[in-house]
Amino acid sequence: MEDRSDEPERRDNDGLHKRRGIWYYCLSVNGERRFFSTKTKNYQQARRVRAKAEEDQRNGCLPNDLSKWPFEKLLAHVREQRKLHLAEGSVRLERERSVPLLKRFSGMRVSRIDATAIRHYQQERSKVVSARTINLEVKVLRHVLEPARTWTAIAPDYKRLPEDRRGPGRALEEAEERLLLDTARSRPGWDVAFYASLAASNTTMRSVEIKNLRIADVNLIAGEVSVNRSKGNTAGVRQIPLNQAARWAFARLLERAQALGSTEPEHFLLPAFNYRSKTPGHGTGYAPTRHQKGWRTAWRALTKETARRAGRKAARQALNAGNGLRAAIAAWKRAAVPFRGLRFHDLRHCAIGCAT
Repeated sequence: MEDRSDEPERRDNDGLHKRRGIWYYCLSVNGERRFFSTKTKNYQQARRVRAKAEEDQRNGCLPNDLSKWPFEKLLAHVREQRKLHLAEGSVRLERERSVPLLKRFSGMRVSRIDATAIRHYQQERSKVVSARTINLEVKVLRHVLEPARTWTAIAPDYKRLPEDRRGPGRALEEAEERLLLDTARSRPGWDVAFYASLAASNTTMRSVEIKNLRIADVNLIAGEVSVNRSKGNTAGVRQIPLNQAARWAFARLLERAQALGSTEPEHFLLPAFNYRSKTPGHGTGYAPTRHQKGWRTAWRALTKETARRAGRKAARQALNAGNGLRAAIAAWKRAAVPFRGLRFHDLRHCAIGCAT
């Protein structure tokens, strides 16, 4: 038998080695050798995993150290970084959309979030929210995964859910709009929601446009309002003539602004309440140099009360007609439908519908 004891040890050149039955490979990352698991015992699959990793490294798509972070830690880090580039309203929206993501992925390492995990998330969320909401939530998830460079591997297998292209926009009937405004007028705490609703339904203005109005932008003598800040671009900048109802609403808003200290042309028409500010002196008075964040709480209470009033009136009419209790309940539900989930933005459709 031939003696081969003096020959050097033969090694394969596939770059793989086994550890406890699992194939591993080595890559040089930032000048350091790093070992990665292929997560498989199959040799051919391991070779494909290693080849894909080398290709990702050449393309700059190899997951970095952030992929080892827990999801909630990287989410907080990314949100803090994005605050520098986003408007305050966008920051608030991303914070709200992060809540269901945290419930699903908290405690999970970022590298373990793959296309399958996202599909399961879509299936679970589709039982309770719309496709549009889910797509926006996954968009936030993408912003978290991109710094860790794990989204590149997910993107080819990720599919957005089909959305309803008609959108949620709707316009109220004239009687429904009158009931909404009458209800808003009935409670002093809803005065801003009332005046803003009346303005929006007569001018096509968005809530962000109303909130960013300054005293100088409203000219009651000329009967027009200047929109200088719209939805993040210049497309919505315009001059809007005021009809009688809109002029009355803006007159009331000007009176309110003056009473709250907004007296200079550069002051906001809807000054911010200092209670919501973390600056020194918060909790006292109003800040004319900052605008009100919104009227979401008042709007929700207003639409809920309007739906109750519409339902009660329809049920009473059904009972007076002798249709019975079951018919009255059905009438109540039908009458309340237009106000369930009604958005402030939908008032624009009322103005556009009247214009056409």
